[in-house]
Amino acid sequence: MITYALDFETYYDKDCSIRTLGPLGYFSHHDFDAYMVSVVGDDGYEFVGHPKDFNWSMLEGQVALSHNASFDETLYLYGITQQWWPKVEPAEWHCTADMAAACGLPRSLKNSTAEAFGLEISKSTRDNMLGKTWDGMDKDFQKEVSEYAIKDSVLCLRLWKAYEDKWSLFERAISLTNRRIVQRGIPIDIEGLQKAKEVINELIFETEKAIPWADEKPLLSRKAFDEHCIKNGIEPPASLAKTDVDAQRWIRAHGHKYMWIEAVTNWRRINSIKKKLESFDYATMPDERYYGGLMYFGGHTGRFSGSGGNLNLQNLPREGMFGVNMRNLITAPKGKKLVVVDLSQIEVRTLCWLSGDRETMDAIEKSDDIYEAFAIQFGLWSSDKGSLKKEDPKLRHKVKALVLGCGYGAGAKRFAEMYDMSEHEARSAVALYRTRIHKVPKFWKKLDRKLKMAYDGVQSTGRKLVLDLPSGRALTYPKLSKNLSDGRVKYVTKLNRNGQNRNMTLWGGVLAENVSQALARDIFSHMMLEIDKAGIDIIFHVHDEVICECDEDKAEETLQKITQIMSTPPEWIPDIPLDAEGEILTQYTK
Repeated sequence: MITYALDFETYYDKDCSIRTLGPLGYFSHHDFDAYMVSVVGDDGYEFVGHPKDFNWSMLEGQVALSHNASFDETLYLYGITQQWWPKVEPAEWHCTADMAAACGLPRSLKNSTAEAFGLEISKSTRDNMLGKTWDGMDKDFQKEVSEYAIKDSVLCLRLWKAYEDKWSLFERAISLTNRRIVQRGIPIDIEGLQKAKEVINELIFETEKAIPWADEKPLLSRKAFDEHCIKNGIEPPASLAKTDVDAQRWIRAHGHKYMWIEAVTNWRRINSIKKKLESFDYATMPDERYYGGLMYFGGHTGRFSGSGGNLNLQNLPREGMFGVNMRNLITAPKGKKLVVVDLSQIEVRTLCWLSGDRETMDAIEKSDDIYEAFAIQFGLWSSDKGSLKKEDPKLRHKVKALVLGCGYGAGAKRFAEMYDMSEHEARSAVALYRTRIHKVPKFWKKLDRKLKMAYDGVQSTGRKLVLDLPSGRALTYPKLSKNLSDGRVKYVTKLNRNGQNRNMTLWGGVLAENVSQALARDIFSHMMLEIDKAGIDIIFHVHDEVICECDEDKAEETLQKITQIMSTPPEWIPDIPLDAEGEILTQYTK
C-alpha cells in the first residue's frame, strides 16, 4: 500500500474558530472554507491545491496520515456529507500527532520534528493566514501558503516513517477508536441547555450587581477588593484561592455579612459555568449532538486528557452548582438509553498487582466491597461479608481514605492535610497501612533502586529510566539528573508537557503512582476496544468509565455485555482481580 500524508488549510478568524465552535460547528460556519489540501505520497507523489481538484480516488484502499487526524479526517467525513468531494475509503487513517505523543514527542508538528530531526520550523505563515480568505491573499502569499502546506505534509510523512515501528498496533487501535467515539457525538438536552443558560445569565447579572466597583474597575480587581475590606474595617486576606484553607475560613467569617465578598468569590465559578454552557451550545449541532471528546495520550502515563477549549468533559462537576448540573444535559434521545459502566477501584487493584500483594488481591477478589476487604486486612473489621458499608460507614470512609491516600507514599503530614485530621492520627494511619500492606512500600523501594541504577548507568539505557508495562509499552523518564535538597538526594526528569520540557521530581511513590495509572489506562483502553468490537456504541468516556448509547429495548442486554467485558482481564494480565459496575440512565448523572 502507498502511504499518503494530507493536510487541509482552512479559513479561520476569532469568531470562526474550532476552539470556540468545536469541529462540526466550525465546518458548518458560514465563513468557513476548506480552500487547500496538500498530499504527499511515499511513492514521490505531491499535490497542493483546491480539494475539488485533487483525485480523491487515489486514497482508496491506501494508508492516509494527518498530523491531527481528529481535524483532517473529521473534515473529510463532513465534506462527504456536503458533497464537497467524493467518498473514498482508505484502508487506514492514522494520526501522527497521536503517534508523536505516544512516542514521547511533543504533539505539535513544529516541536515534534524539532526534537526528532533537529529542524526549526517557522509557523509565521500559519499565523499570517488568520482572517484571510484564499481570494483575499495576493499571489506571493498564496505561493507562500502552498509551500507551507506541502512542507507540513512532507514532515508528517517523514515523522511517520521514522516512528511507525515504535507505535504498536494496540496503541494505534486506541487512537482510532477514540476518534470514532468523538465522531458519534453526545446527545444533548437542548431545552435543558437553554434553561441552564438562562439561570446562569440571571445569576451573573445579580452577582455583578452585588459588587460595588463593577462599573468602575475589573470585577476581580484585587486592589478594589482590598480597598473595600479596609473601608469596612476588615483585614484583607492573603489569598482568595479555593484551595487555601485560611482563605476559605476568612470567607466563611465575613461572607455572610458582606454580600460583595461572596459575590466576588462566586463570580469566577459562575462565569466558568457560563463559558462551559456556551461551549456546549456552540458545538451542539442541529442533530442535537455535541461533537467533542478527549485527547489520546494526553499525559505521560498515556491517560486521556481534555481536548482544549472551555469544555473539558473529564471535569464536568458530579454535583449541580448554582442550580445547574451540566452532566444532566447529556440525555438519551427518544427510544434510546445511556449505559454507564466503570472499572471499580482500578488503581487500587493495579497497585496491588504491581506490588505482588497476592494476599490482598485474593481478599479483593472474594469481597463485594474492596474497602471492606482492606478493613479486614487492617484488622479493623471482622463481621459478616458485605456488612461494613451498612453497619459502619464512617469506618469504611476512613479505610477508603487510608487506601487512596497512602498507596502512593503519602506521609503523615500530607495525609493529615488531605483528610483534615491530626498528625498523630495520620501517623497511626500511615503506620497501619505500611505494616499491613507491606508489599506496597517494598514496591516503592524497588522503584527507588531502579531509579538510582538508571542514573548511575547500570542499565544500558544510560541516564534514562524505562519501566515496562504488561501491555507491552513502557514509561520512559529521560534526561535524569539529581540534586541534594534538605539533605536528601532527589532525582529529576524532563518530560514534555504541552510542547515544553518540564522538570518532574521522581521517587518510588511517584513512580508507583505513574505505573499504576498507566496500567489502569491500558486495561481500560483494552476494554474500550473490546466494547467497540462487540458493536456497542461508546459515545464518550471519563477516566475509567464508559458511556454508551443503545436502543431502549437492548439496554439490559448491553449493560450485561459491557459489565462482563470490563470484568474480564486482558490476556496479558490474566490474574488481576477486576470488577465493573454500571447502570442504565436517561440522563447522565454519575
